[in-house]
Amino acid sequence: MHRLPWKWAWLPLLLLITAKLEQVGGKTYLDWARTDSQLTRLPFFGGGVGHLLRYLHPLSMSPPSERGKISELRSELDANYVSYRGAQLWKLNFNATRGSSMAEREEDDEAAEKRQVLASPDAQFNEVVALFALTFVALIGSVFGQKLLLWRSVSVPEISGISGLPLALLTLNSSELYESTLEGLQWLSPMDLRRFDFISPGSSYQINRRYRNGSQVQRYYGFQLWKVHETRLEQPELRAFWRHFGSEVWNINQDGIDILIEQRNVADARKFMDKVGYSYNIMIDDIESAIDESYVEVPAVEHPLDSVRNNSLPWMEVPGSTMNWRRYHDQADIKQFLQTLLETYSENVELIQIGVTRNKRPLEVIRVSNGNPDNWAVFVDAGLQARDWLSPAALTYAISKLTHLWGRPKGKDKGEGQRQSRAEKAMRRIDWYFLPLANPDGYQYSRQTDRLWTKNRGYDSVSGCYGVNLDRNFDYGWDGTGSTSNPCKNLYRGAHSFSEPESRAVCSFLSGMREYLGAYVSLGGYGQAITYPWGDADYVTENQRNLKQTARRAVLALRRLNQAEYSSGTSYRQKLARPGNSADWVQDRIGPQLVFNMFLKDQGRYGYLLPPHYIVESGEEVFEFLRIIAQQLQ
Repeated sequence: MHRLPWKWAWLPLLLLITAKLEQVGGKTYLDWARTDSQLTRLPFFGGGVGHLLRYLHPLSMSPPSERGKISELRSELDANYVSYRGAQLWKLNFNATRGSSMAEREEDDEAAEKRQVLASPDAQFNEVVALFALTFVALIGSVFGQKLLLWRSVSVPEISGISGLPLALLTLNSSELYESTLEGLQWLSPMDLRRFDFISPGSSYQINRRYRNGSQVQRYYGFQLWKVHETRLEQPELRAFWRHFGSEVWNINQDGIDILIEQRNVADARKFMDKVGYSYNIMIDDIESAIDESYVEVPAVEHPLDSVRNNSLPWMEVPGSTMNWRRYHDQADIKQFLQTLLETYSENVELIQIGVTRNKRPLEVIRVSNGNPDNWAVFVDAGLQARDWLSPAALTYAISKLTHLWGRPKGKDKGEGQRQSRAEKAMRRIDWYFLPLANPDGYQYSRQTDRLWTKNRGYDSVSGCYGVNLDRNFDYGWDGTGSTSNPCKNLYRGAHSFSEPESRAVCSFLSGMREYLGAYVSLGGYGQAITYPWGDADYVTENQRNLKQTARRAVLALRRLNQAEYSSGTSYRQKLARPGNSADWVQDRIGPQLVFNMFLKDQGRYGYLLPPHYIVESGEEVFEFLRIIAQQLQ
């Protein structure tokens, strides 16, 4: 058999390469971007240096005749592409003090020349080089965890007689520099670079390393939160949808039904919805990502703590405490915060332990009072649902503000003292009792193991399941519709009413306050509503007129405060409470003047996974509502 000489063996390979080059030869860099290979779309691997420069300056590398073709290709890539070629953004400067002297004209000419120099190709090349040098320095500095000193050649104005200083010194923290650099380079890559971020404190890697690093951590990859725009859950189609595809109903309100959908059921749930014709919105596309966002700490530049330096919110800076309301704190931080308030305001603050949990964590009530025995008492609890992190954070914020204003001396100015007395006089005539964590075992378990855990940590030996829903464990309407006898479900009401140490402690403590308890408020999430009894049926209470009037006043006050839209009404009509809840039991057995459930933000966009950006805003709303309660009791 005749064989080709070995020296011609490379010829088929050369022909194959030539054919490939002819096949791709006419393509632009946008055609490369249309390939499925993620590697070829990266500027370093797809087309070398020329490809990188096209990413940096996509229009400057193409002649004017080809720019129209580029727009056509972009429109082919994206059906929603809208071209703004030729559009301009103008800024009109209405400056009446601007002169027209010859010196100003000369200065304008000099500035124009500088702009031309900066727009030159050499200046653009230097800018690109500086960008990648900054990236390299940022990565090195982040790895070593040090602060970086950046020297930039900028013009510095004359300060205190010092002129001619050629360089300005800028100090940046390495983590901030890393995050800003990563964000700046995002546009260079078609994929989300944040998934590769493992250095910044807000990354998923760092969050899971610090808070959720155990082998028993419950993950929710691909789970979604849907809002079905229908409020009648008893309809056969919705019952079938919930039974076959829904993992849990989070909330039922006037906007619709919030249902948690497991990852394995997402595709089938969409087909079912298209078949029955119900409208819905996907509020959270990935529950696991939303969980990570609930652990982050708000940067100082985006947080009201910056205004603390200007003494506008001094109660957010508590000396000796780790609470800063820039993130959700754990049970130990809240306990230490209460102890700090006791030491700082010992004349007006008292800590009362009303019981212990099954895991021997104390149930601590903080009392704020002027000691007058004729005062009405107001009891406020938060965190009955373990996954509700917002209500404990908002209540601790309101407590910090109340104790700070309580201990603040009146202003020297007479008008200031009068304004202060009008705003705080009613609150000073109240004995305040706060239970910031009514379910500390479940709260801590939610922080460390299962973010969506809602019950306490009681153990059922028969089924082997843990937990009782504390807001279904009170005596009034305990076995009604809206709870379950299955110990493995989130709405498990317990073996009998008051079966749990947390609910028994609240019952015992409130029973001792029967003679002077003026109001009871239970904070929770979510729904943005102020509700009052009853929750099991559409009945009328003896004090409903007073409850309705107070709720309407609170809704208007919250709207004036920060444009927050709260609704009001009975728990049954608002669909935000069920039989066995604490407010109905207090109304039935204790009978104070005012009994409310206050459901905080939001209306379903984040649900129980509200980011910490909303803590301060919600804390102000809680404080405003308590002020309305105090004024109404007078």
